[in-house]
Amino acid sequence: MRVIQALYKYALPSTDGVRVSCGELLRDANGLVLVSFPFAFTETSEQALAWFRDHYSQFAEKNYRVVGLSVENVFTLKALREKLHLPYHLHSDANREVSRSLGILLPEVAGVRDVTDCSVLFVDRLRHIRRWTYGGGASDFERIQRELVKSEWVSA
Repeated sequence: MRVIQALYKYALPSTDGVRVSCGELLRDANGLVLVSFPFAFTETSEQALAWFRDHYSQFAEKNYRVVGLSVENVFTLKALREKLHLPYHLHSDANREVSRSLGILLPEVAGVRDVTDCSVLFVDRLRHIRRWTYGGGASDFERIQRELVKSEWVSA
């Protein structure tokens, strides 16, 4: 299955209580920023999610929808969202269908198989996909942000 097809095919449970596909999230937006992380309540994951929280308005100005993605269950993600006061929702890919299709599963982390890696994916309105990995440092996110604000490769 092609990557873009997977984004439209699979509807994932969200912390807002509904199941939604990434394609649906992209419908009224200029782009979708998908922040994947392996485990809830870890330093690296919390740093990434908090960075996107703190810079959320800059993405909203460009009409980019920001969401988080993890293989954690939706109840854990809901608790994480509340703890971090995130203005965006987190989506559970517990069955790993979207993560596998996107190629963002790691074989094993801390004894757990098939967990999402630390990536940021951007899907624009033309369905082009860009992917970056991060290690938790602010410089990683600033580099990603610089790329995201370049409008020449994004259809407005």
